[in-house]
Parts: sequence; C-alpha cells; structure tokens
Amino acid sequence: MPKILWLSPYSLHDLSSGASIHCKTILEGLAKRNFEVWACSSFIFNAPNGAKQFNNLAAKLARNKQNIFEFNDNGIHYVYTRCKSTAEEQSTLAEQELYFQAVGKVLDTFRPDIVMGFGTSMVSMTCFAEAKRRGMTTVYPVLNGNHGHYTFPDVDLVITDSRATEQLYRRRDNIRMIPTGAIFDASSFVAKNREPKYVTFINPAFEKGLAVFAKLVKVCEQELPDQRFLVVNLNGNFAENVQYLHVKGEKKNHPFTPKDFASVDMTPSTQNMKSIYRETKVLLAPSLWWESWGRVATEAVFNNIPVLASNSGGLPEAIAGAGITIAPPAHSVQDFLSIPDDDEIKPWVEALKRLLTEDWTAACTKAQATLNIDQGIDNVVKILLPYITHCERERIGFNLS
Repeated sequence: MPKILWLSPYSLHDLSSGASIHCKTILEGLAKRNFEVWACSSFIFNAPNGAKQFNNLAAKLARNKQNIFEFNDNGIHYVYTRCKSTAEEQSTLAEQELYFQAVGKVLDTFRPDIVMGFGTSMVSMTCFAEAKRRGMTTVYPVLNGNHGHYTFPDVDLVITDSRATEQLYRRRDNIRMIPTGAIFDASSFVAKNREPKYVTFINPAFEKGLAVFAKLVKVCEQELPDQRFLVVNLNGNFAENVQYLHVKGEKKNHPFTPKDFASVDMTPSTQNMKSIYRETKVLLAPSLWWESWGRVATEAVFNNIPVLASNSGGLPEAIAGAGITIAPPAHSVQDFLSIPDDDEIKPWVEALKRLLTEDWTAACTKAQATLNIDQGIDNVVKILLPYITHCERERIGFNLS
C-alpha cells in the first residue's frame, strides 16, 4: 500500500481556503484508492472563519493542554500541533519548533513514499528538506499564480490544477508543472430540491471582482428590476468593502454606500454550501486576479447552475462550457477598486440576461462529465505512480534503528 504524507502548517480543514479544500479532496480520493494517507498540520487558517469545522477551536484548545492532537477523518490520519493564533504571521518560534519536531517523528515512524504539501515559510522549507534527506519523493501543489519568485527547493514534482496555470508558469517563469484537472467531491455541495431565485456572488473581496459585481447590480436595477442578488460574505464583507470602490480614473470619488443596494441580500459564510446553491439561479465569478481554477464556479456547474465569470486563469476550465466568460476591464484588473463604466458593464448585463432566460441544463450535464472526480484522481495516481515505484526501489534508511 503506497504511503503519502501531507506536510504543511496550514490546516487542511480550512473552509476559507480553496487550496486546502482542493488538496484535502485529493488526499481523500487517494485514501479511497488504497493509499495510506497521513497529514501533519497545525491550526493555521487563511481567515478566522475557516476554522468553523472545529466548532469553537479556541475553547477546545483552552480546555485541552496537550501539544499534539491525533485523529482520523474520512480516511486520513491527522497529526495537528498546537498554536495560540490561527494567523500564520503570529506563529511563535516555539510553535514552529513543535511542528518541526512532530514532522520529524512522523517522517521516521510513518516513513511515507511521497511527501506532499505547500507553504514557502522557513518551517515548510526545512520540513521538505528533512523529507528529501530521508530519500522521500516530494510533491508541491501550486494553486495560484503567486509562486513565480519561488525556486521550489527540495521539491521533485510540482503539480497544479489547470492547464492555464501550467502554461502561465512555463511561459512567465520557465517553471514546469503537471496539471491534474478538476478534483471535486460533488456529494459535499450538490443541493437537492432547488428553489433558484438569486444571482449569487461568493466572497466580496476586491480581487474577486467586487467592482464588477457592484456596477452590474446597479445597472440591473433598471435592466432587471425584479432580480435579487445574494452575497456570501466569506473573506470580505460587502457592506464594508463596497464603500471603498471608486469611479474609473477618480480615486477619491467613492459613489457607493450599502444603502444603494436594496436588491442585494447578504449571508455569512457557511459550511453548508448546499443551502447557497439551493437558491442560486446564476453564479457570478468576475475575478480580477489570477484564478488557478475557480472552485465555486465548478461547484455551481454540478448544481446545474450556469456561471458568468471573467476569463481569468483557469475559470474557463472550471465552468467547462456551462456559462459565459468575459474579459474584465483592464483598469479594474490593474486597480481592483476601479468600477467599470457603463459601456464596460454592458457585455456582463447582456450575458446575465442570457443565463437567466436560456436553458443551460445540457451544457451543465456535459460539463459535469468533463469535471468528474474519478478522472481527476486517476490523473493524480498516474502522475504519482512512477515516483512511488522509484521510492520502493531506492528507499534509503536515515536515523532509523
């Protein structure tokens, strides 16, 4: 049975991190393919609300004074180390040392064939170096466009999700990666008995296209006066952030207040995305920065919800034809707070009208076949298998009795 260890101080249970959700889905898929999977992490999250799966984590840590926590979840054996804060920048030297010591023990006792993980901090790099010294194959998943500065020391293989990201790094940075394609467990987010009514925007962060969304809503007050919109406040708050947007070319002209959006309902982030998709008619993903994939776009497609998205990065691959992609205004890409003008928002309005009135069921069904999880896990296994065979042949001992 091949052994794989996830190694990263970032929690795989982070509900605010698409990267963590993606990698956790991969590992759970490998566990179902008879891989023995362990994960060594700490309680570091992308945002505080990402820890919701642990249900009041701070109180639980206060009651339990141990430094190492072990448990099994969905086929994976987890080893977590204590930390006082869920924010990486507040991690102490003692906490990093605790994590490093735990990793060393797991490497020597579990003895994985493959070590996989992400993180560019010193503790992450040092742990990867320890794995390499033990003759283990190391794999780094890249799920954004921000690693051009990184040389991937002590990494044997770099994988990514989309062909777009693979091409970006090859063209821009001369870094070679292998794309795996989509890996989504539809059972965790597909809603039954849908009652669609909203045009939904998940995560009103500036880089996610808040400026495009806000302008679209204002124009639709005239073009689609009966249509309601839903914002899921994930890593940003719509009512707060919308006030910072500015008119194109006028950085001191902030035209919007929360009261200007009577057609917008807000809801907090939730573990149960089924409840969101149950009421969604069209999903908006107008991202202004590089999206390696676009997780919520694919989740929408599996719910038979067409998507209106920007053409950023892997978003076209994420919807696989079940929607419409549009290039966002260049000034908004350069300045996430810059609002599109009337002419620039017109294509978005017309596309939204199409998605609301046309039948996209067949397109969604076809896309679901393309985005099937079994194909994605098959791809990962094919990529890893030669390295597993090599590990079995070249296994060396290190510091072991």
